[in-house]
Amino acid sequence: YAGEISPKKLRGFINVTSTVFLALGKTVARILGLRELLGSQSLWPMLMASCGLPALVQLVALPFFPESPPYLLMHKGDQEGCKKAIRQLWGEGQHQAEIDDIMKEKATMKNTKILSVLELVKEPAFRWQLYMIVILTATIQLCGINAV
Repeated sequence: YAGEISPKKLRGFINVTSTVFLALGKTVARILGLRELLGSQSLWPMLMASCGLPALVQLVALPFFPESPPYLLMHKGDQEGCKKAIRQLWGEGQHQAEIDDIMKEKATMKNTKILSVLELVKEPAFRWQLYMIVILTATIQLCGINAV
């Protein structure tokens, strides 16, 4: 969501930042799980309940956020809703260039065939890319970088 609603010039930065915060969350969880903090048997329920606080904040806050402008324009075809969401997210100003970019992306997506997961696995043109993604994902989970 954060990557979709961000302006085009900040989109890459926002997508990378979410990964950094994910790693930061794992680090904080490891630290809080130490026996000296919340890792003891008597404090274990508090540690487990601490995961609920961010979820509760998100549950309460998300209804007040607008829909993603690309989603509104590309999937629902609601150009006025897209403009309203962009004004709410980015403020007043000329945002027609961003809307035009979304329309170009929509036109490109019309000419693209969407494959099911089974079709993707069976397609020989994507086989090596699929192997690489599976291997990279598996090795990232096993290499310990998340602990760093």
